[in-house]
Amino acid sequence: MREKYIVLVLLMILIGVLFFMLSSRMIDKKTKQITDYDNKIKTAQEKLNSAKILDQKFKKFSIIIENSLTKEKEFSVTEVNLFKEKIGELAVDRTVSINKMTDSKKYAAANLIETTYILELQGTFIQIGQFVSDLEQLDRIVKIHALDISSATIRERDVKEGVPQVPNYKALIELSVFKVRKEA
Repeated sequence: MREKYIVLVLLMILIGVLFFMLSSRMIDKKTKQITDYDNKIKTAQEKLNSAKILDQKFKKFSIIIENSLTKEKEFSVTEVNLFKEKIGELAVDRTVSINKMTDSKKYAAANLIETTYILELQGTFIQIGQFVSDLEQLDRIVKIHALDISSATIRERDVKEGVPQVPNYKALIELSVFKVRKEA
């Protein structure tokens, strides 16, 4: 009888060992699958983040394209005035004073419409630089033809009154805004 109990105990130990071995193999297999899925999810998340960044960049680009296509033969008065207002807002944001602003139509290639603006600004070198940077970030095709910066003259009245002098500069900027005519 004692031999039967020993065989039964050994059999139970053998079954226990087999159970734990099979369980550990199954758990290892599932752990590897989970790790593989985690890696795939991580890769997919990185691709999604890259796609979101590209989407944001291309949205800005698509806005520029949409604003630069037209069926008209020239810029409307409303468009010119809105652009002048935008330039005024940029100047106010950067505390740059606009001494003079003129616009003129240019006749370019067959499918290209161009309006040129000449701006005379006054401000510090940093303010003018930031203003030019803001111009470059507009949602239109803008080309700066000329940028001339020179020292502004100091008024004698300010010197006599003891007004602190900040280095001021005058900037003459010639820029063009373009639109492309759509073919019918």
